[in-house]
Amino acid sequence: MFARTCVNARRSLEQVCGIVLNQVHVRKASSMSTFSPLNEDKTCGDTDGTSESRSSSIRPGKTQYRLIEYVEDLDRYRPGGYYPLKIGDDLDDGRYRLVDKLGYGGYSTIWLARDLQMARYVAVKVITADASIDAPEASLLCSLAKSPSRPGSETIPPLIDQFWAVGPNGKHRCIVTLPARMSLFDAKEASTFGLFRPKVAQSIVAQLIRGVAFFHSEHIVHGDLHLGNILIQFPKAIDHFTTSELYERFGEPESEAVILVDGKPLPNGVPANVYVPGWFGARSDEIALGEEKIILSDFGESFNPHGILRFSSKTLPLLQPPEARFSEEPLSFASDIWSLACTIWEIFGQRPLFEAFYPTPDRVTAEQVEVIGILPPEWWKNWSRRLEWFNEEGELDLKPDASRGHDSMRRTWDKRFGYCIQEPRAEADLETVTEKERRAFEAMLRSMLVFWPNERATAQQILHSEWMKGWGQPALAESWSTVNSVMKRK
Repeated sequence: MFARTCVNARRSLEQVCGIVLNQVHVRKASSMSTFSPLNEDKTCGDTDGTSESRSSSIRPGKTQYRLIEYVEDLDRYRPGGYYPLKIGDDLDDGRYRLVDKLGYGGYSTIWLARDLQMARYVAVKVITADASIDAPEASLLCSLAKSPSRPGSETIPPLIDQFWAVGPNGKHRCIVTLPARMSLFDAKEASTFGLFRPKVAQSIVAQLIRGVAFFHSEHIVHGDLHLGNILIQFPKAIDHFTTSELYERFGEPESEAVILVDGKPLPNGVPANVYVPGWFGARSDEIALGEEKIILSDFGESFNPHGILRFSSKTLPLLQPPEARFSEEPLSFASDIWSLACTIWEIFGQRPLFEAFYPTPDRVTAEQVEVIGILPPEWWKNWSRRLEWFNEEGELDLKPDASRGHDSMRRTWDKRFGYCIQEPRAEADLETVTEKERRAFEAMLRSMLVFWPNERATAQQILHSEWMKGWGQPALAESWSTVNSVMKRK
């Protein structure tokens, strides 16, 4: 169950999870970093950064190395790039000892490390030298840590520590956080039925809504909500494992030799071996109430005090709001609300609300219209390929050469609720959604999936919705009660 497994190829690595502001790739499990309060001896701003650590990041046209799957771009081991590290290395004057690899991104590698001073496990994110000066994670997280406590603040990844490390490729900012066990995406992908238990799903959704409401209250748009960016924390019990016990339970680190295509010796600054991120997860149906405390990662589209900061949606195509395609207005809080609704559906059931094997912009729009209805007149008119799927009234009217992947019947909201949520739950011998909860759940999501952004429900309205009051908050309260009972017994 805990053996290391290959990453599931159903989604490209670009769709898996990230850490604040940097897209981060992992193997099967998204064991990413989460954070805790800043060390009092450290400052919140940039420290010890110099321009000499920033070098050219022009990527060669062709890789110099033999292909190794599920690892970082080896060509970025060069001046200004990644810090070449290996299991057993010590960082920050010997405080943090690397014991496994958690993930990687275009601008960082993330390592599971043993904090030898505090006798606990942490995640250390080592940023590339050329990105270390401008990396804003620490400042943003430090600022959020000072915010007044509000519902949802528990989902913020709190910062533990930060320091600088000098290597052959330059000077690297290192951010220390608490390690998370896996992402919701990984937990579902590893399961037989791809479902969370009903109470667990309700608790996770409630935490997610609270987290987004907190972000928005702090004038922050997440910008990339999806299952891969929702992480389940490690239980505190992991800190009692020795490194050898950790390997015995989860498997030892896997490495691959780095070899130049031309067979020549490796240049300075390139590691002899690279590590494939490890698997520390569990299947979604194994996660019990009380074990599913979540942390949100890869957030950070901030708003400046003089107006809305324009940004492009990083969200997966099928989760992107329609205004990302059809409107010239800046994306804002409402964009998060649309993606939040899609993510909630996927937590609740087995399959996503909108589906397309190859999600081109037109196929995504067709899915949205099929479920929700015709686009606003201005957008409808500007959608040049609308008649390939619908007539001018927005009714399904597939042409003979149109590709659907399903039958020619319109897959309405009710039909999708049946085959995405109710039927898979029944097949897995799980409790199905009652009619009363179904009505409240649908009302909440439909208020979020309105085409016009300014007509969508706000995060605060969702926080106080009928579904949250009747099902989400009670499940979360039961989860917290379970955790407290376990802690008292210990």
